[in-house]
Amino acid sequence: MLSILCVDSDLQRLDKIKQDLQPLNQQLKIWGSTDFKKALQLILQKKEEFALILSAQNLSESDALIFFKHPQCQWLRKIAYAQFPCVSQLIESINQQNIHYFLPFPYKKNTLIEIINVQISHYQQQQKITIEPMPQQKEFLDYSLYSDKELSNLMIKSLYKVLENNDEFNVHRHYCAHHILTREGEKNRFLWFILKGKVLLKKHDFQGKSQDITIIKSGSIVGGMSFLTNEAAFSTCITLEETEVLKVDKVIFSKIMQSNSTLLFPFSNLLWRNFNRRLQQSVTTELALQETLESLDIAHQHLIENEKMAVLGQLVAGVAHELNNPIAAILRGSDTLITLICSLLHLENKSDFSQLARQTLKQGLTINPLSTSEIRARTKKVLTLVKDKKIAKKLVSMNLKVIDIPEEKDRDFSQTVTLLDQFHQAGTILRNSNVCATRIADLVKSLKHYAGQDNVISAHTDIHEGLEETLIIFENKLKHFQVTKVYQQLPKIECLPIELGQVWTNIIANAIDAMQGSGKLKISTLYLAYDESPQVQVIIEDNGPGMQREVLKNIFKLNYTSKRKGNFGLGIGLTICSQIIKRHGGTIEVESKPDLFTRFIITLPVFNAYIYTKNGRSSLVNAVNKKE
Repeated sequence: MLSILCVDSDLQRLDKIKQDLQPLNQQLKIWGSTDFKKALQLILQKKEEFALILSAQNLSESDALIFFKHPQCQWLRKIAYAQFPCVSQLIESINQQNIHYFLPFPYKKNTLIEIINVQISHYQQQQKITIEPMPQQKEFLDYSLYSDKELSNLMIKSLYKVLENNDEFNVHRHYCAHHILTREGEKNRFLWFILKGKVLLKKHDFQGKSQDITIIKSGSIVGGMSFLTNEAAFSTCITLEETEVLKVDKVIFSKIMQSNSTLLFPFSNLLWRNFNRRLQQSVTTELALQETLESLDIAHQHLIENEKMAVLGQLVAGVAHELNNPIAAILRGSDTLITLICSLLHLENKSDFSQLARQTLKQGLTINPLSTSEIRARTKKVLTLVKDKKIAKKLVSMNLKVIDIPEEKDRDFSQTVTLLDQFHQAGTILRNSNVCATRIADLVKSLKHYAGQDNVISAHTDIHEGLEETLIIFENKLKHFQVTKVYQQLPKIECLPIELGQVWTNIIANAIDAMQGSGKLKISTLYLAYDESPQVQVIIEDNGPGMQREVLKNIFKLNYTSKRKGNFGLGIGLTICSQIIKRHGGTIEVESKPDLFTRFIITLPVFNAYIYTKNGRSSLVNAVNKKE
C-alpha cells in the first residue's frame, strides 16, 4: 500500500490535515512528522513506499531544502501549502521541480482529497513506465547532415523501440480527421510526433478571424515550444485526415530522455531547427512589414499632395472668374479717367462750382454706394423738385440737394449737375480701381499662402486674417450662401499660418459641399483666457444635412470619405487637419445632428511650445528663460 508523509512544525495543523485525509485510509497510509530530519529518515528506511509528501511552505529552512532535494525524494510527488506564501521561493521551487503543486491554506477538504488523488495517479504512472537503456553511442554524429525527415524518422524509430514492449498509457494513438491536438491560447501538456497523416495549423489574426498558417506532414513535431516552456499554445492544430501520432506528456518524456540519453541529441537538433525557422520567419515578416510601412508613408505623402492639388483645382475656376472682373473694371475705368481728367483740368477752380466739384470728387472716392432700393426711394422725392429722372438720380448718387447746385452763367441746371456727376464718376472710378486692385492682391496673397510659395516658418499670426483669406478664395462659391462672422478680439498666436490655412480650407470646402448649393455658414472665434495656458477657439458651423453617429466615429480616419457620389474626395482631408492641429498642440472636435447642423471646434494654444519662431525658439521658452 502506498503512503503519504505529512510534514508540519505546527502539531495542531498537522493533526487537522491527517483527520481530513481519513477518507483515503483504505487505499493510503497517512504518516505525520513535525521535523524534516525525522521525515527524511522514514523515507530512507524504505519500510514503506512513500508516494507523496504534503508539507507546509517553510522552504527557507535549510533542513527543508535538503529534504526536498534529496535524491530519494526526487521521484516522490510533493505538495506545499501555506496561508501567506513567499512568492519568489515558491516560483523557484516549482521551476526546479522541488514541488509539484501548491495548495492555498485554508483549503476545502474535498479539494485536498481530489488533488492528492491526481498526484498519486501521476506517481503510479511514473512507476509503471520502464525503459530499457539503448546502447551508448560510440561516435559523435553530426545531426546537421540529416534532413528534417531523416532526423524525425531517426527520432520516431528510437521512440518506437523504447515503447514497443510497453505502451500501457496509450502513447501511440490514431485520430480521425478534424481532431484537435492543440488549441490556441490554452496550455499544451503534450509533445506530438506526427507518424502518418497531415495536420493544419490555424491562428486568429488581430480582427479575430481564424487564418490557416501551414500544413504539417508526417515526420514532424507539433507543440514543441509550448510543451517545453509551459506557455499557452501559439496555434490550433487540427488533423486533416486519419492521423497516427505519438502523444508524450512530460513525465513520460522525462523518463525516456533520462533512460536513453542518445535521444537527446537528435531531438534537440530537430527542435532547434523548428525554433530557428520560426524565428527567421518572424524576422522576415517584420522586415516585410517595415518595408510596407515605409511604402505606405511615401504613398501617404503623395496622397496629401494630391489632395492639396485637387482642392486647388476646384478653386482655380472661381478664382480666375474673380480676377477677371476686377481687372476688366480697372481697365475700363482707366480709359474713362484719362478722358475725364483731361477735360476737368481745363476748368477754373476759384468759383463755388469748382469747390463743389472738388468736394464731389472726394465724395466719389470715399462715399459708400447706396443700395438699389434706397436710390429708388430718394429719387422719387427729388422728382417732385426736378422733373428729369436722370438728373434726379445723379443728385441722389452724389448725395446733393437741389439747393446745393450753384447757378452758372454759361450752363443751365442740368448741365451743371451733369458736369458735377463727371467729377463724382472720377472719384468713384478711382475708389473702385483701388478696391479691385487691393482685392486682386489679397487673392494672389491667399493663393501663395495656400500653395506654400511663402516660407514655411512659424509666426505670431492673427487667426482672423487666415480665416478672411480662406473666405476670399471661396468668395465665388459662397455667393448663394449666408455667411455670418462672430469674431472676438484675439491675441496673435504662435503657429504655422500656411498649415492652419489648409485646415480652414478643408473644413469650409466640406461645409460648402454638404450644403449643396445654399445654406448658412457661421464662423466664430473665442478667447479662452486661462492664466497659465490661454487658448483660442475657431468654430465653423453649417446647417447642412449633418452626420450620422457611425460617420462621426470614422470622420478623422485615413481614406474615409462621406462625400456624395460625384463629389471628389480621397478621405484624407480631415485626417490631415487632425494631424496639423495635433502638431500645434491643439484639439479638433466635431459635433453634428442629422438634418440640423455640423460644427467643427478647433482649440489652439496662444503660446506654443511645439512651434518654433523665426529665431528658432518658442516664445513660451523665451518667456521662461527671461523669468529665470
